[in-house]
Amino acid sequence: MILKYIGRSFKRGCVQLVRRPMYFLLIVIMPILCCWFLMDLVKGGSVQRVPVGIVDLDNSSLSRQVSLTLNGLQQVNIRHRYANFAEARDAVQRGEVLGFFLIPEDVEEHALGGRQPVVSYYVNYAYYAPASMQYKGFKTMSLLANGAIVQTALRTVGLPNEAIASSLQPYQTHVHALNNPFTNYNFYLNSTFVPCFFSLFILLVTAFSLGLELKSGLSRQWLKTAGDSMFLALVGKLVPQTVLFTAVGWFIQWIMYRCYDFPLNCNPWNMLSAMFLLVVANQSFAVLMYCFVPNFRYGTMLCTLLGMVSFSFSGFSLPQESMYSWVTALGFVMPIKYYFLIMVDQALNGIDLYYSRFYYAALIGFTILPMLLSWHLKKECLNPVYVP
Repeated sequence: MILKYIGRSFKRGCVQLVRRPMYFLLIVIMPILCCWFLMDLVKGGSVQRVPVGIVDLDNSSLSRQVSLTLNGLQQVNIRHRYANFAEARDAVQRGEVLGFFLIPEDVEEHALGGRQPVVSYYVNYAYYAPASMQYKGFKTMSLLANGAIVQTALRTVGLPNEAIASSLQPYQTHVHALNNPFTNYNFYLNSTFVPCFFSLFILLVTAFSLGLELKSGLSRQWLKTAGDSMFLALVGKLVPQTVLFTAVGWFIQWIMYRCYDFPLNCNPWNMLSAMFLLVVANQSFAVLMYCFVPNFRYGTMLCTLLGMVSFSFSGFSLPQESMYSWVTALGFVMPIKYYFLIMVDQALNGIDLYYSRFYYAALIGFTILPMLLSWHLKKECLNPVYVP
C-alpha cells in the first residue's frame, strides 16, 4: 500500500508540473538564464574600461600627464572632459559617465612650491561592479599622481633620483592571491551569486507549490492521494522537482567548472553531492517555513525574504567577521551558507573531505527538521482556511 500511495502521489506531482508551464520556466529556464547572464557579464575576468570623465582645472603639463596615465589604466576609459565640477556632476546624474576625476587649479604650481595639492574623484556606486573598478583605477591614479607630485617637489630641492626613489618606495610588495592569482572577478563573484540565485528559485518554487494546495482548497485531496500521510504527500510532490532542480544544478556546475574553468581542486563528486544536498535542504527549508506559517501569502513572502537576505547574511557581499554577532548567527540558518563553506573548502582550497563533514551534515539536517513539525502542516491541510 505504501508503494501504491507513493506512486499516486508522485504521479500527481508530475501532472502538476506538466500542466503549469510556469514550473518549467522557474525550474529550468530562469536559473540557466541567470547563470548565463552573470557568467557572460564578467567573462573577461573583470569589468574593464568603465566610462568616466575628467575635470582638469589646471591645464598644466603635470595635469595632462595625469590625464594620459589615467586613460591608460585598464579599469577606466575617459570618455568626456568637463569644464567644471557642476557639469561633471550633472553628467553622472544623467548616466553619461559613472564617475569623474577632478584635478584642481594650480596643482603643478603647488607641487613645485613644496605645498600639498589635492586631487579628488567621485564614483557612482549605484552600479556596484563598475564602481568598484573605477574606484580602484581612481585610487591607483591618485597614488601615482601623489608620487609624481612628490617626485617633482624633491627634484626642485636638488635630491638625486636614487634618493627620491628610496623615499617614495622604501620597500616593494608582492601579492600572491591563493587559488585566484589573476584576481578573476568571475571566480570571485559567481562562485557565490549563481548558487544563491539558484537557491532562491528553489525556495520560491517549493513555497508556491505548497501554498497552491492550501489556497486552492485541494490540500485534503492531496493528502488522500498519499493515504493521509504528510510525509508521502511531500515526497510525491517534491521528488519530481528535486530531480529537475538537481539536473539543472549539475548543468550549472558543468558550465562553471568545465566551460568557464572555475577552480575545482577536489573530486567532482564532492561538489555534485553538495549541489544535490543544497536542492533538498532548500526544499526542506521551504516546507519548514510552511510548518510555521501555513499560508500561501505569508509562507511565500517569508521564503522570499530569507532567500534575499541570505546574499548578505551568508557572507557573500560582506565578510562575517565584520557583521554583528546576531547577523552572523542568522546566516547559519540558511542552507546556502553551508554550500558556500563546502565550495570554499573543497572546490577552492581542495582540503580533505573530512574537514567539511559538519557542513554536509548540516545540509542533511535541514531535511530532518520538517519531519518534526509536519503534523502542524497536516492539521492545516485537513482543515484548510484560506486567508487572503
